[in-house]
Amino acid sequence: MSKHPRLSHPPTGPHSVEELGHAQNPAWWTVMSLGILAGIVGTWAVLALSMTLGIVAGVLVVVTIVVGVLMSKMGMGNYTYGKGDTASGSPSVGIK
Repeated sequence: MSKHPRLSHPPTGPHSVEELGHAQNPAWWTVMSLGILAGIVGTWAVLALSMTLGIVAGVLVVVTIVVGVLMSKMGMGNYTYGKGDTASGSPSVGIK
C-alpha cells in the first residue's frame, strides 16, 4: 500500500497530461526528426564501415541537441513556467 493518498479526480493543474500537450509542438517534432535521421545515418555508417558517415552522424547528433534547446528557448516548445507552476496551492495535482 502506498503512503501517498490517491487523487479523488484526474489532475487538472499545470502539470497534468492535458496541459503538457502530448508533444504536439514544433520543437519536439524537429528534434525527433533530426534524431531519427542521425540514427539512420549512424547505422548506415556502421554497416558501411564509413568514417565519413560516422562523422556526419555525430554532427547530426550535436545539431539535434542544439536545435532542440534553441527552439525550446524560443518558445516553440509548449511548456512554460507560469503562475501556478509551484507545488504550493496545488491540491488538484495531488501535492499537499
